[in-house]
Amino acid sequence: MKSTHYAILALTSALAFTAPALAQPNTPSANPTVLDLREMMKEVTISAQVTAIDPKNRIATLKGPEGNEFAVLVDQRVKNFAQVKVGDMVEATYIQAVALDFQKGDGIRMATQTRAMDRAQAGQLPGGAAMKQTTLVSNIWAIDQAKGTVMVRGPFGHFTEVKVKDPAMLGGVKVGDQMKMTITQAIATSVVRKG
Repeated sequence: MKSTHYAILALTSALAFTAPALAQPNTPSANPTVLDLREMMKEVTISAQVTAIDPKNRIATLKGPEGNEFAVLVDQRVKNFAQVKVGDMVEATYIQAVALDFQKGDGIRMATQTRAMDRAQAGQLPGGAAMKQTTLVSNIWAIDQAKGTVMVRGPFGHFTEVKVKDPAMLGGVKVGDQMKMTITQAIATSVVRKG
């Protein structure tokens, strides 16, 4: 399913920055990790229709947009599951966005992460949203204005080449400055009743 592909891509992109490196050389390797920020910007919406419900075992069978049916074990944290009916639509939207900020001078490389979650209130149809935001501050080691790339040394000592969406963003940026990257990932799900 497409949403799984995008979730895996997002996870892989985040891990490229946050996984601690075993060997942390003081110079970039010949094959650093390469991130194309244009590829990291995603919004995917999928819909599936409820075709069967097993309330005792908390299993909902869904039919996807291409006619494929699959069963989903509904977590106990999902409130109001008893209100879901055959024929309801389950909609999920996944969004990933990246924001860059270039800062003068070098400083401390760091990584921070915040999470937030919201669920449907009692009596409402099931639904909810979750958001994770990862902020990485890296030191800039090299800039290629023509290619629109910067080589950065991340919070855990590894090197990554980042391709920016607009090379003009690199105007005024110098080796020794810092790049602050904020990756926001969010998913929202809801049950929608027809008519």
